[in-house]
Amino acid sequence: MVNPELLEDLCYDAGTTRKEKAMEYVAKKRVNITKVIYEDSENFELKSKVKGNNDIYEVYIKVQNNELEDLRCNCPDYQKNYAACKHIVATMVEFDSNPDYIRIFTGKRAEPTNQSNIIGTTVNTKNLNESKIFKQLVNEFYNDTSTNQDKGLRHSKNKNIKIVPKLLIDKFNSNLKLEFKIGEQQLYKLKSLPEFYERMLNEENYKYGLKLEFVHDKSFFDEDSIPLLNYIMKYGEIIKYANQSVDDYGYYGRLLSDSYITVSNSGFDELFEIFKGQALTIQRDYLEYDAYFIDEEPKIEFEVEKVSDEEYRIVTNVDIYEYNIIQGKDYVYFEYKNKIYKCSKEFNRTVLKLLRMYRKNFTTEIRLQKSELSTLFSIIYPKVKNSLKYETLDQEEIDKVIPKELYVKLYLDYDVNDYIIADVRFGYDGEEFNPFKEEDVNVARDVLKESEALDMFLKTGFMLDQENSRLILANDEVIYNFLSNEIELYMKKFEVLVTENFKQKQIRQPNISNIGVRVENNLLEVNFDGLGFDLSELKDIMNKYKLKKKFHRLKNGDFINLEENETINLFENLKTNLDIDFKEIEQGEIKLPIYRSLYLDRLLKNSNIKNISKDDNYKNIIDKIDNRNIDESIQLPKGLNASLRNYQETGFKWLKTLDSYNFRRRFS
Repeated sequence: MVNPELLEDLCYDAGTTRKEKAMEYVAKKRVNITKVIYEDSENFELKSKVKGNNDIYEVYIKVQNNELEDLRCNCPDYQKNYAACKHIVATMVEFDSNPDYIRIFTGKRAEPTNQSNIIGTTVNTKNLNESKIFKQLVNEFYNDTSTNQDKGLRHSKNKNIKIVPKLLIDKFNSNLKLEFKIGEQQLYKLKSLPEFYERMLNEENYKYGLKLEFVHDKSFFDEDSIPLLNYIMKYGEIIKYANQSVDDYGYYGRLLSDSYITVSNSGFDELFEIFKGQALTIQRDYLEYDAYFIDEEPKIEFEVEKVSDEEYRIVTNVDIYEYNIIQGKDYVYFEYKNKIYKCSKEFNRTVLKLLRMYRKNFTTEIRLQKSELSTLFSIIYPKVKNSLKYETLDQEEIDKVIPKELYVKLYLDYDVNDYIIADVRFGYDGEEFNPFKEEDVNVARDVLKESEALDMFLKTGFMLDQENSRLILANDEVIYNFLSNEIELYMKKFEVLVTENFKQKQIRQPNISNIGVRVENNLLEVNFDGLGFDLSELKDIMNKYKLKKKFHRLKNGDFINLEENETINLFENLKTNLDIDFKEIEQGEIKLPIYRSLYLDRLLKNSNIKNISKDDNYKNIIDKIDNRNIDESIQLPKGLNASLRNYQETGFKWLKTLDSYNFRRRFS
């Protein structure tokens, strides 16, 4: 009744425990075959009911061209693993061994059979198992000592392996499971993805059944299956180590199933890239179909129709009960009529959001009153403009409710407290109004764009001055951020107009326009010019600088930028390293001991200040010290009772040279 190789393959796939249980069900007459369509031993269909321990399970088997085309059972084992269960094996064995079926479909009398001989097993299974283990041992050592290391020439029974995936969708919780079969003509289910991962890692030769045995190397796979192979390898490794971590902590069971991949959001993004422009088999309950992956957004349309003088409706060209939405990480996928479309997150937030409203309310139309048309076109239409159609409506009537282009004017000034005040005007087709006043506006307004503009003001930190119906910035930090960064964005988006008073107050970058250094009465005199702010405020500025503040607001309302400021940094170094008091600096001139010449020179060079004037005396001192110009005419002290080495004599003369420039205080 059944090709022996096929039956043996099925039992091999199910495993010893399931096979033994199936034999017990057959022996106890628990299998009731309810339907048979039989052509020959390699082409038939079976339906049965198998009485389990707790329930009766329904089985379906389809064999075509000696291959297991379809297997199904509603038992928990099959639903979890999607592999041959004991009820499927019992059905096949019952059909193959029942004398009534043999007589009906072949016209032959059934020979007495021993259950232990079914599917080609011998009675002495112990000897068979021992022999099998020995053969495995021989194969392991033979492969290990093989001298042929060329992968392309290694022996493999099958050399063009294809991978066939199936996506299983649970209608209750929308979980996605991806299972795989591999093979050439005969396909075998991958029962353990971690084991397959290990075989690939170790390039193992493994036999899945009578018609599939190969070396697990990429070179033996069909070229089109390589992307899927990489996908399995990635997630097979994840499953392996996730389950292994559970075992390491002494827990029972498995964290993830071995036999399929639970497709995550990012996992579906990857899957789409693999199948883009191709088809993938999907199983939803007992229904199977091929779905094509389309790299574009679906043509979903909504039509606004007039029902009566006072009522309208919105209908869609999509059957609201037939589509499915699959969430990816970077994209959203819309499944409809055997196609899976790739959609942007924006498409999901707009078009798909509107579509979901139909199913959510179990309706095929959305009704609205004539008075609500303006709301439809001001709030919803801008978001789904390319999908919302209204060709059947009166154009003159629609022109009254479709929003015109919004423009925003912003008038900026400072008040007596140096707060920024902003008068706002919204406009459509030349008609302007204050959005903070109750005004009659006879124009269709773009509520969304108005809301976006108001949100922008709010995020900047503007507050509503209700009494004057305008906005105000009353915090120095917020004002500084607005002037230094955000005002440019406002100028790009809106028409910004400012008063002369506003123009005069600005963010200053204090720059010393000129520094003068001269030697006078054995002192260094340093003058500063062109700072751009009153030096009496320097102490407050420097205190803010030490606290790493971004700015300081001057008494006149201007801001001083304290970030990466060379001038402020120079003052800090002068005060800290030269022990200069702020009161000295506030005079615009400081006096330093002459032995500070070298340090001052290095400080000025590192400051990147361009206009520095130095008198000849100062230049001469720096030049001679920098070039180590020693006065060779200097004589050793008379009466010196010592004989100096050359370097000692040079050192003495160098110190005397420094002393001649009044550097003696440094060494006192």
